[in-house]
Amino acid sequence: MGIRSLVFRSVWSTALFGSLLVGCGGEVGVNQEGSEPVASEAVFEDFSPAADAPEREVHSAALSCPGGLLTWSQTRSAWNANAYTAGTYYCNANIPGTSHGFVVSATASSAERNGSAQLYCNNGTWLWMGGSCDGRIVSTVTASGASAVCSHWEPVRSMWISWYLADLKRCPESAGLEWWATQYSNNAACHASNNYDGYGTKDACWRAHFRTAANNNGNSYNEAQATGHIAYGDEFNMCGPLAAYPWTNVSANGTLCKYRP
Repeated sequence: MGIRSLVFRSVWSTALFGSLLVGCGGEVGVNQEGSEPVASEAVFEDFSPAADAPEREVHSAALSCPGGLLTWSQTRSAWNANAYTAGTYYCNANIPGTSHGFVVSATASSAERNGSAQLYCNNGTWLWMGGSCDGRIVSTVTASGASAVCSHWEPVRSMWISWYLADLKRCPESAGLEWWATQYSNNAACHASNNYDGYGTKDACWRAHFRTAANNNGNSYNEAQATGHIAYGDEFNMCGPLAAYPWTNVSANGTLCKYRP
């Protein structure tokens, strides 16, 4: 549910949101990159053999490698300038045991991570070949249940979206957009008879009351204007407790959230 305001004359009420030797310490280079600029390449972190891993078998005079839990990481730069998305991301995956000479591919198991890795079994020792790890980018609906709208063909809704972007540094959630646009179109407040509550024009009046409603809703307008990005409370409502909202390119990416490190 979005920031809304029920208007009857001067009464406004607000509501919130409608290659590395595993286990041996040796290290060689990795040359893999993710979909974004990164500060470092993916690196091996840890491998824990499964508790029930069988004794290493000999295949063609070489030892097999045990299955277990692989952990790897990668340092990433900020996504759309949100500082809280910069840092080291950790990925985990269970990998199966395999024979000498085979390559095993791993995919990060967490819903909050995008990651893959490749290891080569060399005579009983896993060799790190490369990989990537990053925070998963999802829709606001997936992250928090909020359905964001960043563009609309209808002029009134398009205008309200532009006000959200300029004033709150975010796209509106669909319920909030519909509420404000409907009130505006139905002339529920801001009338010419009182000089639009003293603001001179209908648009100036509605926008002033919109900003007041936002400030009554966690000081969202003042905070967004002071920081240049979405307010903390609005980000929580759009992306939930674990993900982050874009601080730049909002009109293009404002329906998305990225899980933090």
